[in-house]
Amino acid sequence: MKFEIDESFLTSVTIRKEWNMYVGKKKLTPDELIKILKGEGVCSSISSEDHPEFAKLRDLLEQQGFIKTQRNCWNGDDVIKTFTFNGAKFKKGERFPSACAMPGHLKFSKKFGR
Repeated sequence: MKFEIDESFLTSVTIRKEWNMYVGKKKLTPDELIKILKGEGVCSSISSEDHPEFAKLRDLLEQQGFIKTQRNCWNGDDVIKTFTFNGAKFKKGERFPSACAMPGHLKFSKKFGR
């Protein structure tokens, strides 16, 4: 089976979240109210995840039994059935990398004729 995706989707996207640790509290102390007025208590986190289009393809590969997805791991999914992705062959037992690692993997595969 052959799968193709535009190479612009072989990337990760940055997820930035921001929140105030006091918002939603039922009772605030006077000290906490002062912190809100000063703009304190704001927290943020930055993470990344696969491009949504790559994630859709990854889910399809899992649904069709080609990969076993590792949800909390950056080392890649397990290939359980051979397939071709963007011209590179993935064999049973190999890893299927994350979106941001895929361009390097494809380049390596083409260079060394895998």
